[in-house]
Formats: sequence, C-alpha cells, structure tokens
Amino acid sequence: MIYRLGLTLAGPSRAGGRSMGQDSVTVSYAAGWDAGARRACGPLTRAEVEERDRAGDPYVVLHRVPGRAVPAEVHLVAWRDHFVGQFAYDERGRRTCDVDLRLLDGDRLFLRRFVERRYASPEQPDLAPDAWRLTVELLPGYAGRKVLEERGDHGGSFHTPADVPEERRWHDRGGFGVRAAGPSGPPDGPEPGAATAQEGALADVEEPASLWRPPKPLHMELPVNDLFQPGNPFPVEPWEGTVTAAPRHIAMVRIPSGRLAVSDPLDNKPRELAERIPPGEYALDTAVIVGEGEYGGERFPVTEEPAVRLLIRDEPAVAWELALSEGEDPRLLLDGHAYGFGTDGAAGSFADAAAWDVLSDRVRHFSAEDDDDGGCESLGDGHVRAVDEATGSDLVSFCTGGDGTWPVWLGRSAAGELVSVVVITSYL
Repeated sequence: MIYRLGLTLAGPSRAGGRSMGQDSVTVSYAAGWDAGARRACGPLTRAEVEERDRAGDPYVVLHRVPGRAVPAEVHLVAWRDHFVGQFAYDERGRRTCDVDLRLLDGDRLFLRRFVERRYASPEQPDLAPDAWRLTVELLPGYAGRKVLEERGDHGGSFHTPADVPEERRWHDRGGFGVRAAGPSGPPDGPEPGAATAQEGALADVEEPASLWRPPKPLHMELPVNDLFQPGNPFPVEPWEGTVTAAPRHIAMVRIPSGRLAVSDPLDNKPRELAERIPPGEYALDTAVIVGEGEYGGERFPVTEEPAVRLLIRDEPAVAWELALSEGEDPRLLLDGHAYGFGTDGAAGSFADAAAWDVLSDRVRHFSAEDDDDGGCESLGDGHVRAVDEATGSDLVSFCTGGDGTWPVWLGRSAAGELVSVVVITSYL
C-alpha cells in the first residue's frame, strides 16, 4: 500500500501474498531492517509480530518479489511512536521511495513526508547523491511544501506548494502492518516467504549502525544541571581545560500573568509556551564555562555562556522535555527535529506573554535608538530589559549562537514539578 503520489498498490490477497504489477509478492516479518546493508534482522513469526503489533513495539513487514535479493517494499511499523514508514526498492535493490506516515487520531495516518528518487542509469548506486529527487512535506491544515531537487549535471532546486489532495493525505490504520499483510499461515508450518535465520538475529550479532529505528524528536543530551554548578569539567572545542564556573545572574523577570513567552524580542507575535507557570518573579541566569585558548604561541583566558535558565523552583531537574506552544504536535516532528522560537537577529527573550505588545515595542524602539520613555535598558553583554509598569511585567533578552530555530526545554523535578526553563544558546 505504498503511497506514490496518487498510486496505491493492491492490498493483500487471500493467499498470504499480494500482487505488485505482474509479480507474485510474498510477505514475511522481522524485528529490524538494516537500511545500509538492505537486509532484515531478527526474523519473526506471524504470532510474534502480532504480539509486537498489540504492544506497539517496532517491527518490519517485508514484501518480496521472486528473483530479487532485496525486498520490493519494506514497511516499518511502530505504533507506540505513532509511525509507519515505507521503503520501496527497484530490481537493482536501490531505494526509490521513502514514505513517512503518522498516526494522529487513533485510526488514521497522516502523510507527513514523501521522497521519490529516480536513477539516471543502471550503474548509479543506491541513494546516489546526484540522483533526481522529489520531496514533499505536509502538515495538517496546510498546503505543504514540495521540493524538486535535480543534482548532477542539472543542479539547482525548485520549491513549490505541494499539490496533494486532502483525501491522499490521510490513510486508514487498518491498511498497514501485520493486519494488512493477509491472513495467518498454518500455526505449525512456515509462512509464505518467511525470513530465514541467515538474515541475522539481533540477539546474536552486534546491531548495525544503519539499523532502522522509529524517528525520535530531538531530546536533551547535555547534563544541564552540571552546566549551572561550578567546578565541573565540560569540554568545549577548541579551548583547553574548560570547566564550569558559577552562573552569572542576568536579571529578575516578572511574569504576573503566568503566561511565559520565549521568543525573539522583536517578534510581532511571541512564541508563548503552553506550559503555565505560577505568577511571580524569577531569576534568569546564564551558565558560564571558563578555560584557556592559544593563538600565535600566546595563551589567553576564554569564557563561554552556553545556556540561559529561568529558575522556577530551586530544585534540580531530573528530566527534560521539549517545550510546546499551542498547535504544536510532537507526533509530527521528523527524526532529530524540534519546535522552538525562530530568530533572524541571534536573540531570544523571556517575557510575560500578556504584556508582549508593550514590551516588544519598547525593545524595538530601544534597538533603533529612538526615544522610548525609559522603559528599556541595557544590562550589558547583549542583554536588554524592557518594563511595563502598568502590569508589572518584564522582558529580558539574551543572545543565541546565531540565527535559526532554538528549542526551549522544560526541566522537571522527581515529583514532576516544573523547576526551570532552559535554552541552550550555543552549538556545544
């Protein structure tokens, strides 16, 4: 049932296989798929994969055509991660299609991303970087984006709105996974096209680096608590002997509404976090790392400030999660991606979202060196504080390591209480 921008392959047949063009297709199952070697790992029986399906554990469904070393299609199923992926391969074992579907409402899958590849010659290798490629990215409620890239002699890329109709964006969950692959085989006999032990068992060999895994959003990898505690070794290239120093206090930030915005201070509309905080005044600190550098035979001290933290409660965070804004769905994030605030000026800020219009306007006037009624001041080191005395609200800005999108992280205590809101501001 692979999605090919309008082409849906035939569904399962009563014989436990299905038709793909003029070829007879057999179906088998495995625990994993080594995308680099293009081989299955850990063959599974129908009963085993049905149990995985019920538990939400990942598994793969292999659709084989006689005479091909590589399956014609590999379906990658991970219900717990709200994901179904599909790879399609040509007769030379080269990947021609990638499909990324997301389970959003219990029984329907949304087409999140589609990639089609065309190879210029029989000699062009699998996933050749100069192969023609079409990429379509979609989000519910939006037209989406279509990127046509032509590599090699043609070069260049073209970006246009996606033209995928609504009925092609959504698919029934029942059409995917083990339940869509046909009825069970005999309980004590081999299944049609069953994978063999020679294909590798995950428990017997080291997992390959290219073993497929369900896509995961970006997660916090840094020991943030250590960053804000002095005396911890913390390597920062290219400097030497870098260790954490005592955090530097920037300012107190008043959030009387409990609605926290973490956003570029010049945004017309802020990125307000869905998480509410108790109304109050909170310390904004920056982590500090010190060490030594060398240039031209001379050594000199260096200082880095790689993160800012709004301290909600004076407790250590034992778990970190991506902060979300209204309308953001983590189930739609691509592998390694994250939501965050965007900036074209390498700046962010913590502010009371309820007073954003006044606070941001004062920063805008201050940045333009206009008269601004004294409601904004420089705190040094790139930090600016804007004040709205009518509401008792503040905005305090900070610098990032560049333009782009910067994730915001929520730190929680062992009891699940929100204790801090953190932005990693450099590329550590």
